[in-house]
Amino acid sequence: MNKKMTGRRLIRLSQIKEKMATEKLEEVDWVSFGVILKKVTPQSANSGKTFSIWRLNDLRDLTRYVSLFLFGEVHKELWKTEQGTVVGLLNANPMKPKDGSEEVCLSIDHPQKVLIMGEALDLGTCKAKKKNGEPCTQPVNLNDCEYCQYHIQAQYKKLSAKRADLQSTFSGGRVPKKFKGASLKERLCQDGFYYGGVSSASYAASM
Repeated sequence: MNKKMTGRRLIRLSQIKEKMATEKLEEVDWVSFGVILKKVTPQSANSGKTFSIWRLNDLRDLTRYVSLFLFGEVHKELWKTEQGTVVGLLNANPMKPKDGSEEVCLSIDHPQKVLIMGEALDLGTCKAKKKNGEPCTQPVNLNDCEYCQYHIQAQYKKLSAKRADLQSTFSGGRVPKKFKGASLKERLCQDGFYYGGVSSASYAASM
């Protein structure tokens, strides 16, 4: 890998949008890495030929995606690549997005410019449940947290409301010893709670 990277510039997938706005990536020898979170194989309305679109993410910011388009021989050789696979991209070509879209789109003109690196071990699915009781399907970086941003924020709002109630309760008197010096997480998880079927113990362990 070090040999392949020699003389090349690493640009994180989550940084590509900013780089496209300030630099001409076509003139740079660069490489990036990402995980295939979703793949589709639509058919061209003009030619009728099938191609692939991979939704890529570097697991740093799961709200930002890059769409990689695979046409022709690249599609034929790589369309079977599974979701959850880590791939390296060598000198991908920036594409113009649809009018009104801020989506970052890239294409590859040769199969050998895509390096298949194996399964993304840190990729998982949020362990919380939706309000209807069904499992959440949002992707997460297991190395950071087992819960998606939506459920973390929902839980944080709930914890913050509970903290406000506690502060109001003890504003005129002495704060109980069990709350002194404890972090927000420790103070508010003392009694336990559930959100979407997730216990506070599980949530606390992930923070």
